[in-house]
Amino acid sequence: MYDLLMLPQCKGNNHWVLLVASVMFRTVTIYDSLGGNNKALFDLFCQFMCQRAQIVKDGLEKISSELKAPPCNKQRHGNSCGVFALMTAKCLVMKKHPTML
Repeated sequence: MYDLLMLPQCKGNNHWVLLVASVMFRTVTIYDSLGGNNKALFDLFCQFMCQRAQIVKDGLEKISSELKAPPCNKQRHGNSCGVFALMTAKCLVMKKHPTML
């Protein structure tokens, strides 16, 4: 039905990142324009998916235990993280590499 789940997430009330879960490959990738540590966000997402699996039986809880954090464009200003998250999502939808921003 769909290939990717894209979830913009706000970390610490002031920084936006993009969490992308691949349905086919069962992987989670977090694009962060500051390159921060996103292990806690990854763990929270995995916990959510396991709880969701108790209600929805579609196998999506079987996610790789490895967090992917590929290189992505870095923001130069302190308030552009939301734009980076949305532009990364747009690139992925258009099947372009996120560094093509």
